[in-house]
Amino acid sequence: MKIISTFILCLLSFNSSFSQNKMNTQPTIDGWYFRAKSGYPASVTFEPLILFKDGTYFEIGKDPIEDLDIIASKKNESHLWGTWKKPQNEFILTDNEGKTNEYDLDNGNWFPAFPFNKSIQLRGVYEKISGGNFGNGLYALFNSQLTFLDNEHFTHSENSGVSSYSSNAWKNSKDSGNYVILGNTIEFEYNDGRKARLSFAIGAEGDNVIDTDMIFIGGKAYVIE
Repeated sequence: MKIISTFILCLLSFNSSFSQNKMNTQPTIDGWYFRAKSGYPASVTFEPLILFKDGTYFEIGKDPIEDLDIIASKKNESHLWGTWKKPQNEFILTDNEGKTNEYDLDNGNWFPAFPFNKSIQLRGVYEKISGGNFGNGLYALFNSQLTFLDNEHFTHSENSGVSSYSSNAWKNSKDSGNYVILGNTIEFEYNDGRKARLSFAIGAEGDNVIDTDMIFIGGKAYVIE
């Protein structure tokens, strides 16, 4: 009986330790932000990030943060991780290669981002455009338009094309379905049965004012038309 009791205590201790270790892999979030980055040749892109209270940051992408395997991500996607500090009014971020950048809420290169809540209504067409001149006469354009029809329904169209001196190729698609947003996660269910679960955030105007003209879906910025 004593042996069984000892075994049970050891098992409970192991489970407690395992649960604690699992919890320790999910650091507490300090806040969501997004920064302006210069692109090629002269464009500006906006990139969402999550700052954790343990002094690390993560460049959030496609997957919701609650679905992220943080240990695996730090190992396989180390370029998306770094450290941050805020000694005064500036946010100082250091990437995994040791390069440091400073951001300030008053300089137009650093903004807070917000989760969705029921008081917010998304309406209209949001657009994401990428592509450009890749040299040697090669041009590419990718256009994604997401229309929020009401609190439940959406349409999604994509247009993409590649043009060169000798040929052109274009592709168009349009889908629709239902959506739901919970905090920093958006879930799409298309009418053909496909489902997508992506990270989500809302942009800001100024230091701390929600601005629904820009939203982030799957780590990409969509701007209202």
